[in-house]
Amino acid sequence: MPSKLSVALRAIVFLLPLACSESSGADTTGGGGNAPSGGAAGSSGDDRLFVPEDLPHAELNGEGGLTLIALSLIDGDTGPELFATIRNDGTTPSCEAGLLMDFYDKSDLLVGSTSGVLESGKLYQFTDGSGVVISCVPPGEVAMTELGRLQYTFPAFTVDGIAPIAGLAVSGIQTVARGAESAYTGTLTNGLDVAVQEPKVTVFPVNRVERPLGAATSSGAADVSPGGTWAFETSTVADLGTSYVAFPRASIP
Repeated sequence: MPSKLSVALRAIVFLLPLACSESSGADTTGGGGNAPSGGAAGSSGDDRLFVPEDLPHAELNGEGGLTLIALSLIDGDTGPELFATIRNDGTTPSCEAGLLMDFYDKSDLLVGSTSGVLESGKLYQFTDGSGVVISCVPPGEVAMTELGRLQYTFPAFTVDGIAPIAGLAVSGIQTVARGAESAYTGTLTNGLDVAVQEPKVTVFPVNRVERPLGAATSSGAADVSPGGTWAFETSTVADLGTSYVAFPRASIP
């Protein structure tokens, strides 16, 4: 891995999709992900929560009830990539949440910063009749992101007057070989009462302790009507891990 992390650093969060204009819902077909049905599992069948294991990390302020419970810092095709799992240890939903990270070299100099949106797949709606939908992380649930020493913060806020609603769902996920790597196929279903635009799906392969090992994505251009479906195939990943977690998103007009 390069000594400086400022080049081509990407952040992907596994916790919740954000923004009032987007909708999402995690795949619940297997309690957070089904075992891959095709392709060979990689060397991810370990129980390590942090890789590299000797990389120091600390939260900057410790506020908000969100906790970093697992991360993978790997050498990707275009530079370092970081994937993280975050849990809401608070008593209220964390809404519009994200992950901000600063990277330091061994001389303790700041060499790069990055941010990512937390993906949780849980939607809430204001109960005042406005119909506004936002994404939040429920208490006790986890989310993820794709993003020396790490120092991080979790920008998020609590919102009064909201209630959870059904949103988008992912089902029928299978793995298909694509050369030396594997992609995911499946179906996104729109459970909202309005059409959504630009559907997207992100699938995170994970190890036995739900440490994310990478991220595969798919995006569509067509609208998905209420109750309608969209069949997708994602980009590829090298390591299928032992299971996966999938999150759909879409823009709500």
